[in-house]
Amino acid sequence: MEEKMINLIKDKPLVIPRLLISNYHKLGITDEELVVLILLMSYDDNIDYDPDKFAKEIDNTKHNVMKIINSLCDKNIVSLVIEKNNRKTYEYLSLNSLYEKLFNLALDKKEEKEIDDSVFSIFENELGRTLSPMEYEKIKEWITSGNSNELIILALKEAVLNGVGNLNYIDKILTTWKKKGYKTKEDIAKDKEMYQEKKEKNDIFYTDWLNE
Repeated sequence: MEEKMINLIKDKPLVIPRLLISNYHKLGITDEELVVLILLMSYDDNIDYDPDKFAKEIDNTKHNVMKIINSLCDKNIVSLVIEKNNRKTYEYLSLNSLYEKLFNLALDKKEEKEIDDSVFSIFENELGRTLSPMEYEKIKEWITSGNSNELIILALKEAVLNGVGNLNYIDKILTTWKKKGYKTKEDIAKDKEMYQEKKEKNDIFYTDWLNE
């Protein structure tokens, strides 16, 4: 595979997106399919569907090239477009689906960089255990949906204070705060102060956000 890729690049200089090289396995693309994709990227848009030509370019058989392209179409990486004009049928390949997937990958990478990994460490320290993969994803969901790290950590500490160590409880706390429009620790402190005043006669020294 490596030799074929090098020959392609030498013969037709082109820019191969780093996202594709780094993530093609995540997209379900095999090494052999990647070679064909790189070949297709060396052409202009709306690539004439010519398996014989493709096969010669990468020193492969027509049957195998057709099989690879069919597989890429099934994976929604490449699209085979059929058009009729003046009673003639034209077939061409489009890479728009591939570029859309690469765009979404770029957005995901950006999102991951914006997440402060220290939040996960704080959770593990407060809960006294390692987070599960599902819990990691849940915390990421809180962050990417607009909750500040400060608010998430405050919700965590409230849960620990109330003797609850599961993320569903924390999620309900964050939902309650969101409904009330709380965005900072000052908002939370003010609410807690008012709550303490109301409950002072009952000697309640913490806020149960789910059963006010």
